Amino acid sequence: MEMNVSCTAAGLIVEDGHVLLVKVTYGANNGRWMLPGGFVDEGETFQEAAIREVQEESGLTAKVKSLLGLRDGIRALPNGSEHGIYLVFEMEVTSGTVCIDGYEVAEARFLPVEEALRDPLVIDLTKEMILGYRLNNNGLRQLQKAVQTNNSWTKYEVLT
Repeated sequence: MEMNVSCTAAGLIVEDGHVLLVKVTYGANNGRWMLPGGFVDEGETFQEAAIREVQEESGLTAKVKSLLGLRDGIRALPNGSEHGIYLVFEMEVTSGTVCIDGYEVAEARFLPVEEALRDPLVIDLTKEMILGYRLNNNGLRQLQKAVQTNNSWTKYEVLT
């Protein structure tokens, strides 16, 4: 038996009571609305992945404000299991306008938060992240100083 680990990251962007969502064209959520996000590439941190995925899927350049939530799950695979770690960051747009690639994403737009929470095409996990944001949007913040470590990390980010 083998255990695979998948690391994914997403960005939650709320502007003027509207949340950025993308309608994906693949996988189990094909045709459904969700937060822009995807797999963490080799050599990339979760934060870097969230920034890249938001840009790729929406055309917007954004910066991380805080760690908002996570999903930590295990599922069975034919020859073992998968441990999936999904981090969602509260993000803020720094530039750009919404545009899509038309490949992984059929549509990207800012929906009113209340509409997104009621829409049956918005996946439940996205709704829970929006609710978490509304309840407490402080989140975990990027530590603005270096932390001494005795290990040889090539990248080392701390949120508190």
